[in-house]
Formats: sequence, C-alpha cells, structure tokens
Amino acid sequence: MGEWSKSIGEKGEQIVKFVFEEILNFNALLENQSISCVKGKNHRKTSVEKDRTTHGIDGLVSYQNPLEDFSLDIGVISSKYIGGEYPKSPSTLFKTHFQDLAQTIECFNNSRLKNSINQHFSNINKTEILGILVWLSNTSEVNFDLISKVNNVIIGNEIIFDKIILVDNNVVNFLYESIYKTKQKFQSENVDFVYHNSGLNISSIQEKTYGKVFPLNYLYSDIIPMRVQDKHNVELHIYVNDDFQEEQLIQILDFSKSFDHLNAIDKLIINYRSYDSLIHDNLVKEKLVKFPNYKFNGNLEIKKFPSDFRNS
Repeated sequence: MGEWSKSIGEKGEQIVKFVFEEILNFNALLENQSISCVKGKNHRKTSVEKDRTTHGIDGLVSYQNPLEDFSLDIGVISSKYIGGEYPKSPSTLFKTHFQDLAQTIECFNNSRLKNSINQHFSNINKTEILGILVWLSNTSEVNFDLISKVNNVIIGNEIIFDKIILVDNNVVNFLYESIYKTKQKFQSENVDFVYHNSGLNISSIQEKTYGKVFPLNYLYSDIIPMRVQDKHNVELHIYVNDDFQEEQLIQILDFSKSFDHLNAIDKLIINYRSYDSLIHDNLVKEKLVKFPNYKFNGNLEIKKFPSDFRNS
C-alpha cells in the first residue's frame, strides 16, 4: 500500500512538472520545498496530537505579472493525484485539501523562502500569493469537470486565504489541447501568450503585448489567447473551453479587437470544443455583418478542437 501511494504521488508530481514547465513555460519550477509552520497549534492535523512544525510545498513558480505593473506573482502549488476516480461526493475532501493549502500559504507569507524569491526581482512594489490546488484523477474522464461539483462548497471563516485556484482534469486537458498542441504544431519559439489591457498594466502593455509568461489568473478563464508566428504571418489563436454559441461569438470578436494592437494580426482563428461547419457557418456569416474587417475563411477561421475527419 505504501509503495502504491508513493507511485501515485510521483505520477502526480510528474504531471505537475509537465503542466507548468512544458505547457505553461515556467522554466524555474521549484519542487518539494519545506517551510516552517508559524502557527503550529492552529495548523495541527486532527489525526496528530503534536503541533505542526512544517509545511511541504509541491511546487513554486514566480514571475513579474504582465497584467499588473510592478507586481510579482508567486504560485504555491499543491498536487493531489488519485489513482482512481474522483469521489462522488468530493466536498469534504476538497475542503481538507483547500484548508491544507491555505495554511501553507499563511506560513509561506512569513517564510525565508518568500523573502528569497522577492530578492530575485527588482522594480516590484507588490507581491501576490496564489494557491494552485492541482487535484487530478487517473481514471476519471480527461475532461471531467470537478470544479462545478465543488463550486458551492462553503469555506469557513477560520480559513485565511486570498486566492486559491482549483485545477482539475478538465482544466489540464484544456491547457494540453490548446497550448501544448499549438506549440507542437508551430514550435514553442513561435507561440506567445497575449496580454489584455487590464487597466493595471499601463506601462508594461505599451512595451509588450505578448510574451512567454503565462499569467496564473488565466487559469480562472475558459478563454486562452495566443499569438502565433506562422512563417510570414502573425495569427491570433483564441481557444474557448466551451461549445460554439452565437452570442458568445460576438463577445469573442469584440474581445479579439483588444488584443490586435495596431492591427498587426493577419488572421484570427477561434477554436471551440464543438463546431459543426455544416450547421454553424451561415450563423457566423450573419454575425459578421457587424465586423466588416473580417472575411470568413479568409482572415477569420472558426474550428473545432480537437478536430476530427468531419471538422479538420
């Protein structure tokens, strides 16, 4: 049983490493860190009599936030990998995982490790800590949506936290099918993440509207925008983790304008989880009346991902 648990833990660590390094471009993932617990009595596990002395951290990433000037983001990663399926009633276990990560972040805020990371960056006047709970299942469907199952879980006031993002099978599968496969097709050096004008990045957005840094707040979103250099053309690829919807298309087209600074994009490609050209093409053409700068199947393409022989 011990060896099996160890194997499961190692598999989870491998996947976390793959997601953050190979998909999300973090080239300085710190793994298996340990920090002192400064609230040993409060953070003591119910199954243990002694006060807690340490917290383990599965992974740490840090970067200067392209969505907010002079801001440093640090992601504290907790990996929870299960060899079977997600529990049918995940609320209790979710709260346990959530609380454990929140307590780790509470002590990380007062740690030498945090201070050491801060010292690697200059021109920073704010540090934001984001917890990332990566809870994955080995046998549940790759697109299993655990988040919807725990959305309404009430977190007690005794748990102190700022931001904690849950990453489940569905999120990782979306990242894999969108970012990783785009990098495979066009080569990593030709693919960048695109940054919108948040109102808080006035200085940085003037210098660079795209780059290799993946803002962790994008994990909240079902939309990922990428800039792709395809030979001599610059393309904006937008992936939507949802089925095609007429009204949403209008929002996406408006949304894309904010990314196309100085009209530098040669083609916009929107990718949906489901899109049937036989059914939807005419609907798209109707909506394009309001967007005369786009020519359907010219400088605008709409696709299904992943594709099949009916929508290749």
